Amino acid sequence: MSNRHLRIRLEIIMNSRERMKLALEHREPDCVPFDLGGTVLTSIHVNAYKNLRAYLGLPPVEIRVMDIFQQIAEVDDDVRAALGCDARNVAPRSSATFRININTTDMPGYNFFHDEWGIGWRMPQDGGFFYDMFDHPFAASTSIEDIKRHQWPDPVDPARFEGLWERVRHVADDLGEPVIVGGLAAGFFELTCWTRGYGQVYPDLVNNLKWVEYLMDTIVDLKLAYWEVVLPLVADYADIVQEADDLAGQFSLLISPDIYRKVIKPRHKKICDFIKARSKAKIFYHCCGAIREIIPDLVESGFDILNPVQVSAEGMESKALKRDFGDSVVFWGGAVDTQGVFTDGTPQQVRDEVRRRVDDFGPGGGFVAAAVHNIQANVPPQNIVAMWETIREYGGYGAENAPGHRPADYWQGYPEAPASHVRSAMSPDARLAGRALTPEEAAQFLEQPGEVPPVLVKLKSGIIDGSSRIALDAAEEALAAGISASTIIDDVVIPAMQIVGDKFECGDYFLPEMMASALGAQGIMKLLRPKLVESKVQPAGRAVIGTVKGDLHDIGKNLVAMMWAGAGFEVIDLGPDVAPERFVDAIRQNKPDIVGMSALLTTTMPMMDTTIKAIESAGLRQQVKIMVGGAGVTQSFVDEIGADGYAPNASAAVRRARELLRS
Repeated sequence: MSNRHLRIRLEIIMNSRERMKLALEHREPDCVPFDLGGTVLTSIHVNAYKNLRAYLGLPPVEIRVMDIFQQIAEVDDDVRAALGCDARNVAPRSSATFRININTTDMPGYNFFHDEWGIGWRMPQDGGFFYDMFDHPFAASTSIEDIKRHQWPDPVDPARFEGLWERVRHVADDLGEPVIVGGLAAGFFELTCWTRGYGQVYPDLVNNLKWVEYLMDTIVDLKLAYWEVVLPLVADYADIVQEADDLAGQFSLLISPDIYRKVIKPRHKKICDFIKARSKAKIFYHCCGAIREIIPDLVESGFDILNPVQVSAEGMESKALKRDFGDSVVFWGGAVDTQGVFTDGTPQQVRDEVRRRVDDFGPGGGFVAAAVHNIQANVPPQNIVAMWETIREYGGYGAENAPGHRPADYWQGYPEAPASHVRSAMSPDARLAGRALTPEEAAQFLEQPGEVPPVLVKLKSGIIDGSSRIALDAAEEALAAGISASTIIDDVVIPAMQIVGDKFECGDYFLPEMMASALGAQGIMKLLRPKLVESKVQPAGRAVIGTVKGDLHDIGKNLVAMMWAGAGFEVIDLGPDVAPERFVDAIRQNKPDIVGMSALLTTTMPMMDTTIKAIESAGLRQQVKIMVGGAGVTQSFVDEIGADGYAPNASAAVRRARELLRS
């Protein structure tokens, strides 16, 4: 009997729930379980889903959305049957669908709503892919009393749980599928950011910790109240329960490991302990990005499953992750990178990547194959099918040619997975030397020749420490003492922000520290700008910046704008969802030296190309340098669309902007 026939026979013997349970116990089932649509983090965008159905030859249907924010489709039974999906979403009604009333008329150009947390969400009516936040209920909050007075969701509203028991029993007993129980909402730290606003929360972690911890604990308590009702309702049927929090970017954590361990980890452990005291279910934890450094902490907190396993992020190489953590956690995802080959590659390139991931993650069980995060709107259906076919072809256990038992020549011509490491970004000088700055070298940046007025020392320390009130008071004191605005900027603000940037790139600072410093510098520049105008002092340059049309994400764009302002640039911020013609108008009106464009999503990155073409058509291209940035941006993409440069982070964006203006 051929290996293929053996795999088919085993698949008939073992149902999806049995297969999944063995994988979660770090044992080898008949084949690697496959998930499409089992959670709101492993599903597919409605646009891609429509295309997939057509490619599979299935009839059009009214697509049901199981997550309004992400515009994620509920996978229908005919697709599940065609692809042999092993997981199904069986969730109470979370904040992603509960009590949402979409307004299509009162905000021109957008559909919008406020969810049960009071967060405002909007999606462009023309070309929008997702809903993104535009309103945060605690954006201007100054006291804990604001948190106490807020109208919080009712986590135990009976309407959330209507029909839950019947669905759970049907999935487990009648369909033979694992029961995955979704949470109340996003992770507690995500909700803290969403209700406060990212631009406020990160500095709060430096300057307003008591307030932000009270907000976190309020959200944690709501989550525990939810789990206290849900877990008895689903009883022993629950195989997996979901939690999440996004704490990392492409290259590193967004917060320091120290802040994670002091502030976030105790609350993660509290949630996990609460669940495990009431259920035998495995706890599924979603966190994008470069999280390798805190994986041991996540395990200690009680998480059993990691998703989405972003294999393209720093330190997240599949072979090394399996080697170092394969006995401790289940990897759920990681089969193919939605930011790279899945979107832009050929089906054969997709097959090659999936073969690698199956062979790295699959041996010994502990692997549920799915794309890295939800399949995005622009992923071709042939690539989706190529992923599924490869998982089924190479993911069979019990055969001689099984994961972990490949013949010696199986990977001939393929490079080994790179060694495991966690990168600390480096300053440009240290990068040339192949190392990070030493503490002594970093300290040298603080030294200034000659005698420095104490108020300027206080000002510089305030910026570097992220103490914006101290820094602003010192700036006002310096002006009162007759120190010129240009001296304050040239001798203090710009050097201080250079130190902050170096600390960020060396891994000493993370987003909270960097944003706190940038906010302080931004406030000082606002104070000094009228003085500069009076003195006819020219800024370091004039910059127009915005997130391109269709993309509402703005935290990266905001940080670059703040860092540019702190470096002496005059910045005109156009905001998110900026159409090409608005960039053109802004160039005509403001005559900038440099234009910055941001796009987080691979689906909106092509709009950068469209915008550059619009600038060219308007005859303005030779007047400006164009920088682009975002998670998926690479040098090859920059070259392809004809931009002048990009930078991987806000600190590097300052250096690159200066380089472009000198060229």
